[in-house]
Amino acid sequence: MVSIAVLLFALVIIIVVMLSSLEVRVARESRKNAFQTLLSRSPGELDAVDLNLNLITLSLRKPFSSDGSLDNLVHFLSKDPGRREFAGAGDRRRAANYLDGETADRAERYIAELNISQSPEGLPEWTPEYIGKVRALFDNVRDDLLIISGIPGSLTDFSRPDQDEDSITMKTEAAVARFAKNWIPRGETQKTYESSDRKIIREYLLGSRKFSRRMTGLDDGWKELAASLYNLSINPQWGIAVHYRPELESELNELTIIVLASDIYRRNKDLMGLVADSGNDSLSPGILWRPEFSYYKNIPELTGLLSPSSEASEEEDITIFFSKVNIGYSFQDGRTQTWLNRRKDWLTDYFNLFFTKKTLESFSEKKDYEWETALLKAEGLNEINEKIVQSLPFGKKKVYGVRDLALVKVNLMTNP
Repeated sequence: MVSIAVLLFALVIIIVVMLSSLEVRVARESRKNAFQTLLSRSPGELDAVDLNLNLITLSLRKPFSSDGSLDNLVHFLSKDPGRREFAGAGDRRRAANYLDGETADRAERYIAELNISQSPEGLPEWTPEYIGKVRALFDNVRDDLLIISGIPGSLTDFSRPDQDEDSITMKTEAAVARFAKNWIPRGETQKTYESSDRKIIREYLLGSRKFSRRMTGLDDGWKELAASLYNLSINPQWGIAVHYRPELESELNELTIIVLASDIYRRNKDLMGLVADSGNDSLSPGILWRPEFSYYKNIPELTGLLSPSSEASEEEDITIFFSKVNIGYSFQDGRTQTWLNRRKDWLTDYFNLFFTKKTLESFSEKKDYEWETALLKAEGLNEINEKIVQSLPFGKKKVYGVRDLALVKVNLMTNP
């Protein structure tokens, strides 16, 4: 009887150890898969590749990478406008690829429009075909960037392409949410770690060098995307297209502001916004990941009057503003810093006029308040970047212009 009891006891211990080891192995595998899905540079054949930060960054960079919509437009602009085709056979083959299909159909429509609306003095013979193709290629850029940005349709006159693809910011939030769902901390199992703890997940990610590198890569993608658009604006061949199709200039300007706003918007989004909380939401921290910026703080406090609203009556109250702004630029971007330091007076006048042109509604909380605020800041930065890029092309010598507008103080006082 004693021997049987000992054997039974040993068997129970073996079963418990085996089950415990199995739970540990399952937890280890789950932790490994969650880490790989989110942070690996080679995630393998995963079911959801859009949940990997490295692949999300690649999708952000796609428009200005090789054979992307923006890269194709710049390539076409390198052609002599007066030539029907590129001089080199390799360039001709590449152009034939990106000028095929829907792009070719768009170009034909634009070519027909230009033929009909010739100016009185006439257009050069090559103009309709060249400008029509530039217009069609720019449409491809616009469609890509509207998807990437995720800007609400109510905030732009551009019609968003009919696609179900999520914006870069939405993909990033979904990636962190997927990680939180599958990740199990060391020393825990599925039984002991029953729900995602935002605090533990936050501390782990913020302590991870790989997470920091992936987020830095994502930030680099945003600033290089904006830089590509600013460099396009000073491209002489683009200037030729704008001369014959002036609306291209305003459309590029609006698209650049949208990209700047998207960059600002995503830096103020909680990356853990989709992560469930095991405790009190008000006590559970998220992640607001921001790159390191330097700030130009020499603009004095500004005072003036806001513009009346478009529907204002003569008896409308006068609104006085008191504001203080700082301008953020990439850390160690010494050339942008020097440019700003030399233009303190101009910047003071610029922002005084900037606020004077705004109405009270510009600072009112609305349905898309976060987006509205990001667009307001991007609009303030855009004209500054347009001037910087004229003398300092972006991307070269680590120059990326200004990227953040800190509204240190905006006080409004209405005088009845």
